[in-house]
Amino acid sequence: MLSWLQTKWRALSEWRRKVRELHPDAFRAMAGELAELAEVASKVRPEEQAFLLKIRRIRQEMRELERLAERPEFRLLSAKKRHELRVSLLSSREQLLKTLSDAPVVTTTPQ
Repeated sequence: MLSWLQTKWRALSEWRRKVRELHPDAFRAMAGELAELAEVASKVRPEEQAFLLKIRRIRQEMRELERLAERPEFRLLSAKKRHELRVSLLSSREQLLKTLSDAPVVTTTPQ
């Protein structure tokens, strides 16, 4: 009986975690974070026009995603579609963080 209860509790916890991850507020928060990361990345490599165009597109898409996530229609998307979108956003976040970590050092003098 105790193991059955533990199994049910784990299943409930997992279900609640998934619901939180796929909630529109989570997407708005991720979109805001990605827009901020894109802004920082644009300041790290300001001389590369192709890179700046890509960053500008990312910021526009994140603003659009924030607007879409506020609309009631966003909740009508299937859980699978929202999960795919979440995975894509996490991948984009990792790529932006890698870009920031690979940025050249501004000065050679140790701080």
